[in-house]
Amino acid sequence: MAQARKKKIAVVQCQGGCRTQAAGGGEAEAGRCEKLAGAEAAGTACRWGCLGGGSCVAACRLDAIYINERGTAGVDPEKCVGCGLCAKACPRGLIRITGIEYNIYPACVSQDPGAETRKVCGTGCIACGICVKNCPMAAISIENGHAVIDEEKCIACGMCAVKCPRGVIRDYNGIFTIREAQVGV
Repeated sequence: MAQARKKKIAVVQCQGGCRTQAAGGGEAEAGRCEKLAGAEAAGTACRWGCLGGGSCVAACRLDAIYINERGTAGVDPEKCVGCGLCAKACPRGLIRITGIEYNIYPACVSQDPGAETRKVCGTGCIACGICVKNCPMAAISIENGHAVIDEEKCIACGMCAVKCPRGVIRDYNGIFTIREAQVGV
């Protein structure tokens, strides 16, 4: 008997707190982010953040990816089937494909020290470790300056999302993401 295939979904590991007024904008087109990545001022103060050029939007055949009000990629979980085309199109590797049962994820992959991240991004991970201390399953660690969740250990209890002082740890279902990150926190 064939095993049932689990639904996958894309998650974007950037909330756009580092976006500047010089954002890429314009129509989404394949390869646009690569062009922006090579530009002097790519519209982001964070070298790890979303470029907002829409390469992922252009790659998505189901209109499940869009550029949100912060100028970064967003995912419509109702439309996304986790095919991975958007992830392949992202030159910064900010989109990853995960199972829908793993709804808790860190929305920042900055490798800069916390003080530097705080200067350029109002919603970036500063590696404070509060999520690590509040995880009952020891599923979170700080690696390369940001939170990383071991999906095999995570029970999706949401303690990390609720306790994160900068709103970095997200729940794409919106249940545990109770705080909107504020600039300067």
